[in-house]
Amino acid sequence: MSNMPEELIARGRTAEVYAWETGKVVKLYRPGFSVDEANYEAKVAAAVQEAGVACPRFYEQIEVEGRPGLVYERIAGVPMSEMVMKAPWRIPSLARRMAALQRQMHQPKIDAPLPGQREKYTWRIEHSDILPAPLKSRLLAAYAKIPDENRLCHGDFHPGNILSTAEKDLTIDWMDVSVGHPLGDVARTSILLLGVSATSNPLLRLIVDWFHKAYLSAYFASGGEQAVYHAFLPIVAAARLSEGIPELQGWLLKQAETVYQA
Repeated sequence: MSNMPEELIARGRTAEVYAWETGKVVKLYRPGFSVDEANYEAKVAAAVQEAGVACPRFYEQIEVEGRPGLVYERIAGVPMSEMVMKAPWRIPSLARRMAALQRQMHQPKIDAPLPGQREKYTWRIEHSDILPAPLKSRLLAAYAKIPDENRLCHGDFHPGNILSTAEKDLTIDWMDVSVGHPLGDVARTSILLLGVSATSNPLLRLIVDWFHKAYLSAYFASGGEQAVYHAFLPIVAAARLSEGIPELQGWLLKQAETVYQA
């Protein structure tokens, strides 16, 4: 068992991040969180790294004074979301970089013990207390028409989960990862960004909408079935209702109801 590190870098709801050895950080789960959660994150980190995607290197799982921890590469970068807000004139180039990062993530076929995208979205729709039964049925019927794929899907891909340095962009926070259809992952990114737009002041809405439009244009510039992407939007919106975000509930329900227009 290692000794408690001293330099706190970041603090979150479930964990704290400390400076570790040279070029490394350790993420320590807060007391009370099960070691099973750390075990799952370690499994995800190893699978993502093996897939060869751009992410901070995962070194090992450890224990520090009874707290489970994971050791990662330390990245001297800033979230892309900060770059967007500080320099909105860079939106076209930043959106292209984000799209390229996601494109690279979606290239390899994955054979890893990770959750399935279809199972995840289906369960969230079926167990929703907000969606009416007829809407659930319509959504699941529409989902049944979309083929499965075995690509790595981040599940929470947005500028806040991209660390940018002078040399590279890296994706972080893989806890909602799944194996599935890449356009379901793109649709999830759209729902995340458009949800921010729908609940923001006019200036922020303008920035987010501009970024979203540039991101989609860049992603689909290299191909992709836009009809499948549009089919995923109401499904992903319906699944997000399970996250219990009051300010988004009405908007997400309206997005889910667009399945009737398909």
